[in-house]
Amino acid sequence: MPTRRPHQPTTDAVPDPDLAAASSPTTAAPGLERLAAHADIAVRSRVAANPACPPPLLAELASDRSARVRAQVAANPSTPPEVLGLLQKDRSQQVQRRLAANRTVAQASPVPADAAPAAVDAAGEPVPARTARGPSLTVTPTEVARGAPASTTDAAAVAPISTAPAPPTAPPRVAAADRQREIRHRATRAATGPPEALERLARDPAREVRAAAASNAAAPEALLARLAGDWDARVREQAALNPSTPPELLERLGRDWRSRVRRAVAANDSTPPHLRSRLARDWSPAVRTGVAAGTATPAALLSRLARDRSSRVALALIGNPETPDAALEEIAHHLSGARAHLRSVLGIGVTGTLAVRRALARRRPPAAQP
Repeated sequence: MPTRRPHQPTTDAVPDPDLAAASSPTTAAPGLERLAAHADIAVRSRVAANPACPPPLLAELASDRSARVRAQVAANPSTPPEVLGLLQKDRSQQVQRRLAANRTVAQASPVPADAAPAAVDAAGEPVPARTARGPSLTVTPTEVARGAPASTTDAAAVAPISTAPAPPTAPPRVAAADRQREIRHRATRAATGPPEALERLARDPAREVRAAAASNAAAPEALLARLAGDWDARVREQAALNPSTPPELLERLGRDWRSRVRRAVAANDSTPPHLRSRLARDWSPAVRTGVAAGTATPAALLSRLARDRSSRVALALIGNPETPDAALEEIAHHLSGARAHLRSVLGIGVTGTLAVRRALARRRPPAAQP
C-alpha cells in the first residue's frame, strides 16, 4: 500500500473573500483593522500593500513579525515618511529592496560629519577652527629653545621633523550598512529623479538601482530596451512590469529563459492579447498563474485556463474577480471527478486539491454549493 505524504501547508496564498477585501481600495478602515490581525500572512501583506490603508495601521504593520508584510509596507505609496525612516533600520534585504523602489521615499540629505557648532571662548566670541581643535603645532624647535612657553606647544611640536615619505595608508573599508544605505539612496534617486538622470543610474553596478530605473514609468523606450537585456533577472523583471514598456519589447521579454520574467510580462496590463494567450500555454505553472491572475486577461482565455491541471492556476482563477462563473463550475467539476479522487487516495497533490476546494467553497455562493 503506498504511503501517504504528510500534510504540508501550501505556500500559495489561498484566494478568498478576506484576500479580496484586503486588496480592495473601497474597504473601510474598520475592515482593514480586522484583516490586519488575520492569522494568514497573505491577508496581512495585502492589507499592507493597500493604498487605502490608514497611516496608523501601516505603522502597526511595519513591526509585523513577517518580513513579507513589512516589505509591503515599505512599498506602499501611502506609508508616512516617519514609518519609512523606521523601516530603513530593518535587517531584511527584502524590506530594503522594496524600500529602495518606493517612489515616495524622501531624499533626505545626510548631515555632513564636520557640521559641528563653532567653538566660542569665555567672552562668547567665536574661536577659529585651528585654535578650537587644540594647541598650535606650528611652533618650531628654535622658538621653543628661545623660551617659548611650554603650555602653547606639544610634544609633537618639538619632535624632529622627518623628511621620509609617510607610509601609504589603506583606504578605509566601507561598512555593509553604509553600503546598503548608499544603494537605497541611489535607488530612490533612480525611482523619483528626472528622466535624464536615469541614463547614468541605469549603468549603476548595484542591481537594486538598475531595477528601480527599469520600474520608472517615465523611462524612455531606448533605456528600457537596454535594461531589458540586463544580465540580472530582477532588472529584466522590473522592465517587464513597467506599464511604459512597448509591446515589441514585451514580445522579447516574453521569451526570456527565466520564468519570473515571463510571469512579469503576463502580469503587465499592457501585454497584448496574443502574447498573453501564448504565455497561457507556457511550461511553467508560475507563468500560467500570472495569466490567470491578471484582471486584463480575456474571459475566453480564463475559461480555457480552467482546464489547467495545476492547482496554482486554479487558485489564481478563483481569486480573479473577472473569472466567469462557467470557468468556476468547470473547476468544481474537475475536482469532483474520479481523477481528483484517485490523486487524493494516492496522496498526490493533496495539499493543492484541498486548497482549491476550500477556496472554491468560499468563492461560490451557498446556493451553488453541491
